[in-house]
This record gives sequence, structure tokens and C-alpha cells, in this order.
Amino acid sequence: LIPLSLAVWGPDGRIRSVLDMEPCREDSCPSYDPEVSWVGAVEVNQGFFDRTGVEVGDRVRLER
Repeated sequence: LIPLSLAVWGPDGRIRSVLDMEPCREDSCPSYDPEVSWVGAVEVNQGFFDRTGVEVGDRVRLER
């Protein structure tokens, strides 16, 4: 278990929320709600978005 960051984006491809999540080893772990509607999400090592300058409002581009 490692600390993660989660980014969620809407149908327009723009990031709507970024959350930092902590590992939980308990029976009852917290839920993380971005509190926005979203269509996609990606989890990365915590700190990645800060290090790379990714912010709410940035556009997500998916490639195959």
C-alpha cells in the first residue's frame, strides 16, 4: 500500500478534481469523494501531479 493521488475528469476532458489518498490498513477505511461529476480517473504515486504541474482545469488526452 502506497500513498496515491487521484485525478478525475469530465466529458470535456478537463480535470475536475485532484485528491491525495493515504494507505489504510484498518477494517474501516475512508472513502474519497471528488464531489464532482466525472467520466474517467487515473491514480498515480502521490506527488506526481505536483511534480509535473498537472492541475484542475488541465485537459486529459488519452492515446492508444
